[in-house]
Amino acid sequence: MKRRAGIASVALMAALLALLVTALTPVALAASPSPAPEGTPVVTGTIPNPKDPKGIKNWAGDRVQVNFKPNGAELDLASCQLFIDGREEQLAKEPFIVPAVSRATSTLEFPLAAKHKAGKYAFKVILVTTDGQHVEYSWDFLSEGEAGSGSLVSVRVMREWFWFIAEGAVVTVELTIISIAFACVFALFGSLGRLSKKMTFKQAWDRYHSWGYMWRMVVGRIPYWVATFYTSLFRGTPLLLQIYAIYMVIPEIIRYFGLPESYNPPPFWAGVAALSLNYGAYLTEVFRAGIQAVPKGQNEAAWAIGLSGWQTQRRIVLPQAFKIVIPAVGNDFIALIKDTSLVSVITVEELLRRSQLAGAATFSFFSTLLVAAAFYWALTIFFSFWQAKLETRMARDKAREREQEKK
Repeated sequence: MKRRAGIASVALMAALLALLVTALTPVALAASPSPAPEGTPVVTGTIPNPKDPKGIKNWAGDRVQVNFKPNGAELDLASCQLFIDGREEQLAKEPFIVPAVSRATSTLEFPLAAKHKAGKYAFKVILVTTDGQHVEYSWDFLSEGEAGSGSLVSVRVMREWFWFIAEGAVVTVELTIISIAFACVFALFGSLGRLSKKMTFKQAWDRYHSWGYMWRMVVGRIPYWVATFYTSLFRGTPLLLQIYAIYMVIPEIIRYFGLPESYNPPPFWAGVAALSLNYGAYLTEVFRAGIQAVPKGQNEAAWAIGLSGWQTQRRIVLPQAFKIVIPAVGNDFIALIKDTSLVSVITVEELLRRSQLAGAATFSFFSTLLVAAAFYWALTIFFSFWQAKLETRMARDKAREREQEKK
């Protein structure tokens, strides 16, 4: 029974993984813009940004950044130029490429020798590639000066950026709910795989002395090996590394199989994949313990009335096991709310990322991070309250069942 359940669990896990990968790849390719000519960089944005969605008019005045898609080109950094109001700007040092997570875009920074005050400026950059190509890009910007208020905490910044950061809280909740749902599915199949091991090879040989049975044991042991490898890998490596790996490796896979172009997958779903696989590995042991906590007499009674192994698991064992693991899953759900902040490194605009963007725009990071901390705290208190209510109700139902058994 356990072997059949384990084989079914691995088959379903493989199907779910394939579905997740196929869901990521087409969306990533569909979201990708039409490619520019190979070897020609394309400017995608600037700082200061005249097209900022929040209408930000603040600029520190000490640097200019240009975001661009390399398209296979390599810049001659020493030859790149920046003009402000028609004059070539004096730089504090040579332009440099800012380290970034994504390979699809790069950022060129011009550190200015003199700081510019509030006013209207006309910018023009000339990107020069190593093969001699020149790409020009111009824009105008009306600066209101540096946004820093001079105080450690700015109530004005917290008030003006509250709803912008609140939108990130919605994304955080979405990430948490979707990830914990996938994690429970992975944990269920992983726990069934871990429980599919019935006896050692030596015990089987001593009992049956049959090479045919030994071969069947090898095949039946595959779910156990797969589940053990999965839990060992994702519990033995940092979550942050897994996020980076999923976000960066999928484009390599796309390129390896000859698909049109290598693009990063949608950051949101890359984050969901990493979080669900990581938490699924930890919950696998929780689900395994929950299944083992169901009295063995339940299985024997199910066999006695003619239920198959899968029917026994689905109708008898798993419903009882789910009630047992609910408190542990609730604790992991609370922890996952805070761990979603790690996906900010791949530009998912969740709560922490939104507070970072607001801090960068206002130069008041303490104020915006305080708002984010308040949201995290509020979410934790809210879901902890409902978890406690659920556990209280379950304890009351369990006490009622015991009273009925005594009668």
